Amino acid sequence: MIALGLALALSPLFSFAEEILSAAEKAEVIEQIQASIEENYVFADRADALNQSLGERLEAGQFDAAHSGETFAEALTESLFELTNDKHFLVTYNPELIENRQARREQASQAEAGSEPEAAEPSIDWNLWYAEKENFGFEKVEILPGNIGYVKLTFFQPLAWMQATLDSTLDFVSHTDALIIDLTRNGGGYAPSDSYFGSFFLEPEPMLWMSSYDRRSDERSEEFTVKDVGAERYLGKPVYILVGPETFSLGEKFAYAMKHVGRARIVGQVTAGAAHAIDVVEVDDRFLFQVPVLRNIHPETGKDWEGVGVVPHVVVELDQALRAAHIEALDGLIEDAADKTRYHSRYQARLQDIRAQLAD
Repeated sequence: MIALGLALALSPLFSFAEEILSAAEKAEVIEQIQASIEENYVFADRADALNQSLGERLEAGQFDAAHSGETFAEALTESLFELTNDKHFLVTYNPELIENRQARREQASQAEAGSEPEAAEPSIDWNLWYAEKENFGFEKVEILPGNIGYVKLTFFQPLAWMQATLDSTLDFVSHTDALIIDLTRNGGGYAPSDSYFGSFFLEPEPMLWMSSYDRRSDERSEEFTVKDVGAERYLGKPVYILVGPETFSLGEKFAYAMKHVGRARIVGQVTAGAAHAIDVVEVDDRFLFQVPVLRNIHPETGKDWEGVGVVPHVVVELDQALRAAHIEALDGLIEDAADKTRYHSRYQARLQDIRAQLAD
């Protein structure tokens, strides 16, 4: 499964007995990472130079002070970012998680072969466990004064996991007059959860959401919105998306696509600028390597947000973003309500009162 975000952030937080690494062990880990970069890095033309620089840093003793597995992983991650400015590179020291992944693969292999698995303690899908404990990324859903919906989403979990919660969320806010989607702390996640979410705000006829280029297969693919969604579509009503420096990867992809299809107003601060999808490679039995393997291509802009971020329509401090979007939504509803409903005078008065309270 390829994620557009910090997939390893979902991993359980194990405690490790400190392991002292030898110089030979560090060199072997770096050699395996270099091989993965050569094979997988989305910019094939930059792989050789990156690997050479990484080797030079090893020879220069830059990793000598990193004695434990955890500090060595942190030093490698820092070096990879310094050399590429790509925030998707990540090295993690996590022996327990790798053992868990290997056990699950072995069980799946035995089941596929039709043999009885060896008696053992059942393995746990820790990513799913944590996703459930975090309500699949939905931190808050409410109706703000003036009948404005508010959804705070911190991560795009795999669609199979989050779809029921997403459908219920959109059903809950379906009768609001405008919607604010808060992605200011969204750390990314898994496609096609973003295009499915976006489908609620677009007509049923599928449309191209985003194209991508995968370095490993050397192929370009296309991702479309979907005809069938699990709740009423949110059409003809304003949508605001709150973003900031901690809006990352797939969160940025959703905001970028919604912005350039003309379906949302973006409010807040420029996002992180991390556009690449990643894969997670087991370097050995101790280290995991998160490597960028895929880049996005938007059908309207012909590019993505790597290094530049998603630029808001309305730039405000993050602590003012929700209020700014709320006020703008109310102002739009007041203007739209004029002479269009028999109750417009009372409706306008109520919205104006709420707007005045927010502005104070």
